[in-house]
Amino acid sequence: MAHRMYRLFVKPMGFFLLAMIVVGAIIIIVGETLLAFYQPDFTSELQRPELYVALALAIGVMAVGALVTSRPAGSLGPLDRELAIGGESIFAPEPPPVDVRLRRGEPGTLADIQEGYVLYAQSGPLARVLGILPGEQEYGKRRRGLIYATGMYGASAELWIPIEAVLAVYPETQSVFLAAKGDETEHFGWNLPPESFRRDERRPHQPPSSF
Repeated sequence: MAHRMYRLFVKPMGFFLLAMIVVGAIIIIVGETLLAFYQPDFTSELQRPELYVALALAIGVMAVGALVTSRPAGSLGPLDRELAIGGESIFAPEPPPVDVRLRRGEPGTLADIQEGYVLYAQSGPLARVLGILPGEQEYGKRRRGLIYATGMYGASAELWIPIEAVLAVYPETQSVFLAAKGDETEHFGWNLPPESFRRDERRPHQPPSSF
């Protein structure tokens, strides 16, 4: 209940208040800057210095934007990095609770995982399996394999989940349970493809802190 209240009310209000503070600060700074150059003695519009200051600021902002957008990809350092503010809609439906009947039948093995199986985290259904990728060396760690899946209920459209995160498999219900809460896929880096997928020298992300 507390998590639902946070997603539906606290989080939207927090973003709204933060946007108001940022916009208000920009308006105040620009206004105070122009007032500092205001001269009430001038009667001609062409002699008002604050107008030229405002024009110079506008041209400066456009010039900086034009310079940044004209630079080749990979030459801007931190500005080239992807910034994820959030890929899940605030009003996206929450996943239903895990049905205890899904743990029915004899437990299976990792070899039983096939396309169409549903991956479950503690919070509920997380993704649907599309395929299994072989193990590889990544960031100095040897992966046993990766589960390629598509997210459900607002999760990332593509997920590459390490086999090591699998807690249990139930072939009868085509269910795979993960040792994860469900809302930390981006924190673990599961929403990013393996390092070996890239053919250029740019690294899409740093080594994940977990798994």
